[in-house]
Amino acid sequence: MSFQILEVEFILFLVYNCALKLSGRTSVNKTISSWRQRLYRQFSLMLANQPKLGYYLLPLLHWNKPQWHPDYHSASVVDFCWETDQMLSVRLKPAASWSGFTPGQHILVTLLHQGRYISRSFSISSSAALFAQQKQILISCRIQPQGEFTKALASDISGLTELSISDAMGDFVLAPSADSTGLTSTVMVAAGSGITPLWSMLSSIRCWTSPVVLFYSVKNAAQAAFLAELKLLAAKQPLFELRLIETEITGRLNLVQDLATKADFSMTQAQYYLCGPAAMSQHCKEQLIQQGVPADAIHSEQFGFALTAVEGEMKQALILQKGTEIRIEAAAGVPLLQAAEQQGLNPRFGCRIGVCFQCVCQKKSGQVLNLRTGQVSGDGPEQIQLCISAAHSNLQIEL
Repeated sequence: MSFQILEVEFILFLVYNCALKLSGRTSVNKTISSWRQRLYRQFSLMLANQPKLGYYLLPLLHWNKPQWHPDYHSASVVDFCWETDQMLSVRLKPAASWSGFTPGQHILVTLLHQGRYISRSFSISSSAALFAQQKQILISCRIQPQGEFTKALASDISGLTELSISDAMGDFVLAPSADSTGLTSTVMVAAGSGITPLWSMLSSIRCWTSPVVLFYSVKNAAQAAFLAELKLLAAKQPLFELRLIETEITGRLNLVQDLATKADFSMTQAQYYLCGPAAMSQHCKEQLIQQGVPADAIHSEQFGFALTAVEGEMKQALILQKGTEIRIEAAAGVPLLQAAEQQGLNPRFGCRIGVCFQCVCQKKSGQVLNLRTGQVSGDGPEQIQLCISAAHSNLQIEL
């Protein structure tokens, strides 16, 4: 049964139930058909498990405002521009309910595309001053040929008026003061679109008290977003140094080797901010640690929906699907949706990141771990989202 049909059935059921109450008839279960009883039971279970009132109103509100979701905030699309031929910047004005951000943080952006919610994380690329003065923010997205979200955003941007955004999150932010931790300088390393949170940090600094050097690695200068702004900052601020690494000319960045050429610089007395491909960040981190840099002085950013790291033995999940019992192995930390698909099942799904609620099913017994919040469920019956739930014990689930 499709989600849209259930929406209509739910509304009809509410109307019918009200009519019964007004007529004085109280035995609702005796007068409705068995499939209506099942819908009633499912709705009752939902009432006991949803954390916000907005979840109950979601089907009704989507008719008028399909982008709305109780976990997110609306953001009006103010303008857009192309930073490079591959990077699109979108200026947004979040709703008043959005509480702001710390430079370096990221948000989850959700787009309704072809009837389905798709989402992706992006670092905010604008300064704190833009939000403080105009209540606007900027996100800058590299359009990936294989990326569903960025391709959809680029193709739809001229007609988009609104997106949904999460609260700002992440601890990839500048330390309050380098001097307070005994560090004397800051080293930033950006590769490609990894420049976005670092530019947000740099453009938000109002009181420069220690040197900052940015190593910005790109294929060529034409692919360097915010390059004009960075060069202007380097010209105006004597404590800021920009080192552009054009890999098609000079090859890949060798961070330790390049830092060794800096006069009066101590690697162990600096803090480091790395943002780019995971392999690059890991390589730089390993190099720095080999030079004696403390691990807690190295900060790196990871985009996207990061699963909670969990270790433990394999769990058994008994799946009840259309009267058939199927037993699957569910590894700790692996979404149940993924575990079921790996073993030949095809549960219903939508966004795969916990936004659209298309994969909601009934857990009959056992505990699951919510991979977004880190919370462990109770052991009794409740509704769960397969895409963000992992087995915490042996389970019984009805699809």
